[in-house]
Amino acid sequence: MSREVSVLGRVGPEGPGVFVLYTGGTIGMVVGPQGGLVPLDLRELAAHVPVVYELPVGLTVATVAEPVDSATMGAGDWLRIADAIVEHAPGHLGVVVLHGTDTMAYTASALSFLLEGIDLPVVLTGSQRPITALRSDGRENLVTSLELASARMNGGPVVPEVTVFFDHLLLRGNRTVKVSADSYQGFASPNLPPLVTAGVTFSPSLGLARPAQVGPVRRASGLCSDVAAIHLYPGLDRYVLDAVIARPGLRGLVLQAYGAGNGPSDPWFAEAIARAVESEVTVVVTTQCRAGWVRGGLYAAGAAMFDAGAVPAGDMTFEAALTKLMVALDRHDHPDEVRRFMLSDLAGELTV
Repeated sequence: MSREVSVLGRVGPEGPGVFVLYTGGTIGMVVGPQGGLVPLDLRELAAHVPVVYELPVGLTVATVAEPVDSATMGAGDWLRIADAIVEHAPGHLGVVVLHGTDTMAYTASALSFLLEGIDLPVVLTGSQRPITALRSDGRENLVTSLELASARMNGGPVVPEVTVFFDHLLLRGNRTVKVSADSYQGFASPNLPPLVTAGVTFSPSLGLARPAQVGPVRRASGLCSDVAAIHLYPGLDRYVLDAVIARPGLRGLVLQAYGAGNGPSDPWFAEAIARAVESEVTVVVTTQCRAGWVRGGLYAAGAAMFDAGAVPAGDMTFEAALTKLMVALDRHDHPDEVRRFMLSDLAGELTV
């Protein structure tokens, strides 16, 4: 993704409105002259979604110079999205980021840790079908996201944090996982109820949304890309684990373990984890289960990992644990500081 963000123009009435940033993904695609899908010129947005003219607020529409499929997103892209929000969000009621669905949960998690001073809604949304297609879910996702980004309750924003809106649910960004490639109900938040359910009216879950921070929104740190991840599976051998741990410059490792944080009981496994920790690699253990907690040492099969110094991720999603570790390693040099960072609830990602 290019560093450049181009503001294309204004749609609707003047005054405080919503900043809309298109980064790529299915929602902003249209069939091109050669028959394939190509990015839509968002200046034509209202032609495909004319209801945006009926919104009581205006839209500042922007796009990255080179929209990308979200499957190619990386740490540099997350930083550029964060910087675009920091630059353009002031003076707006909220932000809507149009994003591909494949890695939307990763981007939402990363933004929740990268940004501080979030005093307005930052809503990520996308679609399973292009907004220009028949039966597209993109129109409803877009319009409802715009309404949620601009909505006010008791004089302030309804949900002033990083969220994902899809189908009819507004989910905390760092609690979100993609659960379907085919259903319009493509995302879920297994360990936290939706912040808002969008039906005929908006139904907020009282007491769940985080309060607005002291703005303006700002980027607090960068990201360390010296991390790796391993999905445990029956038959995993020492050669695979040793090869990952031997990666030059490795500083963080996320293990997707079984159940409540279980792994192989073979001595070589615990020895490899201990060797990584001794080399100042922070090892974080998440679960392959969509819902539930990692509890260090609940079962003997997992106790060895935590005895060796691994950090239990609690009820964090894999996406949240990975991006949080990247932020932690950028901010802190000493493994003890990184460990404390990972065990702290920073943006509602972890139930303490």
